[in-house]
Amino acid sequence: MIEKELITLLLKKDFYEENKSRIKKEMFTNGTGNLYETISRAHEDSDNDLSLDEVSTLHLEVYNPAVTRTAKENFISMIEELKEQKVPNKEIAKNILKSIQKRNVAQEIATLATNIFNGKEDSLLSIQNLIDKSDEEEKEEYESVTSDIDSLVDALKDNTKWKFNLEPLRSRVNGVGDGNLLVIFARPESGKTALWVSFVAGENGFISQGAKVCALINEEPAIRTQMRLINAHTGMTFEQIQDDVATAKGLWSQISTNLKILDTVDWSLEKVDSFVAKEKPDVIIIDQMDKVHVPGNFARTDEKLRAIYTGAREIAKRRSCCVIAISQASADASGKLDITFDMMENSRTGKAAEADVVIGVGFRNKLDTDKELRSLAVSKNKITGWHGMIPCKIIPELSRYVE
Repeated sequence: MIEKELITLLLKKDFYEENKSRIKKEMFTNGTGNLYETISRAHEDSDNDLSLDEVSTLHLEVYNPAVTRTAKENFISMIEELKEQKVPNKEIAKNILKSIQKRNVAQEIATLATNIFNGKEDSLLSIQNLIDKSDEEEKEEYESVTSDIDSLVDALKDNTKWKFNLEPLRSRVNGVGDGNLLVIFARPESGKTALWVSFVAGENGFISQGAKVCALINEEPAIRTQMRLINAHTGMTFEQIQDDVATAKGLWSQISTNLKILDTVDWSLEKVDSFVAKEKPDVIIIDQMDKVHVPGNFARTDEKLRAIYTGAREIAKRRSCCVIAISQASADASGKLDITFDMMENSRTGKAAEADVVIGVGFRNKLDTDKELRSLAVSKNKITGWHGMIPCKIIPELSRYVE
């Protein structure tokens, strides 16, 4: 039995430490799972290799002193069998471990597939995630990170493919790139949609930089957002476009082929992932992220939201794109310019924990003499590490942000 061969190697401290993150108790059968659990506990308390006699004593006298006589006899019998087991070399051990991992993943997939067939679940995304995770774990053995300093400098000196077109923000955060999750949040009617529209279609925006952008709209009708994108790119108000459609068409044709916008009410995370896999955008906007459906039962709203944002981050990484998630701010952010990620609605730290950059749009109130005043409050920034507020103004009729 291949589990027993693996067990003999796991007694070695160095092999255990090297592989413990890949191994779970559920991978072992016929009683070896309990044995692995004992070995794991013993290694946490010891810096040395273990012997089968030591493991047997710990299991029966320290960790499980109340074990039944039959269970004790079966365990001792298994230990005696293991003493006769030849210890495989490391190359064979790697193949054994890989075989057990694949078998375990296949079993999990079979269980999920059966649940879907029986109507207990309705999403294939969990199966896809298992397959993707398994593929990533296999690649990890062969694709180690380069240790060459020149290569590291070249790779990290500027890993933001798409630059923010608002200079004060660009100079502090730079931009976003493949695998990034950017969260934009604000109180209702404060300008959060206008901000991503400005980033995407405004002067020198992501599309003008060459990005293929897709926007999934599940709040206001997408046709309105489409017009706001046209306003932002052309610099023309709706009335000006009505008066000079030809000019607007000419300007809009410069970028329109690189943009796709859809109404996506009731879309699930699985459907979003499938769409991204098919369209292969550089940037995908989901407005609003909180309304995307995710399978599962959750005790609290914040747990559900964390699952949604975890799924969004996995899409960004798996599909090599940037995901921009639009979210609401709670009442704590009302009337404030300095708003932080702990003010996101119905979230503790779940949403922010998954994000690379979090930008809150601060807005005092509509009674201000300067009604266009906004602040971009950067409360999380894994790109450059800068945090703070950037004052700016919104031009509502153009959905543009300016200094």
